[in-house]
Amino acid sequence: MKKSLLFLGGTLALGAATAVAANEWIYRALIYADFKIPEALGKRMSESKPIDGKEQMRQKNIEWLEEYGYERHHIVNADGNKLTAYLMKPKKESKVYVFCSHGYRNKGKPEWCYYAKHYVDELGFNMFFVDHQGAGESEGKYVGFSSFESRDSLQWLGYLNETFGSDIDIILHGISMGSATVMLMTGNDKLPENVRFTIADCGFTSALDEFTYKLESLGMPKNPIIPIMCKYNKMRAGYDFQKDTNALEAVSRAQIPMLFIHGGKDKFVPTYMVHQLFDACSAPYKDKLIVEGADHGESYLIDKEACENKMDEFIEKFLK
Repeated sequence: MKKSLLFLGGTLALGAATAVAANEWIYRALIYADFKIPEALGKRMSESKPIDGKEQMRQKNIEWLEEYGYERHHIVNADGNKLTAYLMKPKKESKVYVFCSHGYRNKGKPEWCYYAKHYVDELGFNMFFVDHQGAGESEGKYVGFSSFESRDSLQWLGYLNETFGSDIDIILHGISMGSATVMLMTGNDKLPENVRFTIADCGFTSALDEFTYKLESLGMPKNPIIPIMCKYNKMRAGYDFQKDTNALEAVSRAQIPMLFIHGGKDKFVPTYMVHQLFDACSAPYKDKLIVEGADHGESYLIDKEACENKMDEFIEKFLK
């Protein structure tokens, strides 16, 4: 009997230790900026099929961007991390600056190289795209799922106004986590008055909603994983997965026009979230584009013409 109890106790202790180790791994995979997610798991999480020729297209656009040239700009954020952003200027001077916010575990150049020709070369706008905390050339330990990113991006807008003058016109454009970032900015009372409108592409309603959806889609239980992740994150990274990333609540306070874009076959951030965001949005003018057949972050690649037409429509309506 005594041996059986000892064996049972040892088994339970081993199981508990395994559970703790698994939760720690999951948390680091989600939040630690330098964590390398195994390729197989990354593919399973995205659930998307790669677009034929996407890598060649990306490389071609990156090469064009590098050849065109850009300036590097820097700030130090509230956490003491040095952040980097890139400014592409048009051939003719412009007072319009498109502020671009990238997605989860991405960085400025690979995300925004596709848009550079349209914004800079065709429309003649300045394009200012950032590496968020812990991404690309920017310092930082944790991913903020739009919390740190929106705070830092408001600081970047202040930098733009101080450096180039408060008479500039600013457009916000974000993709995925970057979309949630610009939505949080749009609902913030510290948003500068010279921000004209926001483009939010495939953003989630909140980080907690997104985690819950992904766990369910992967067949994993949200309890006890979600409560443990929330506790870990509050203790370490210092922000709340729901309160500090709540884009749904933020857009209910939006005071500038908003364009929502989403892929009709998005399996990473489900398409139903954009409908929730659109319905909650209090913007004086809002519109929504669903690109049929597009998976997560692919709307512009699948139907560039439709996206540019909607973007240009907002430019014509809301720029001086």
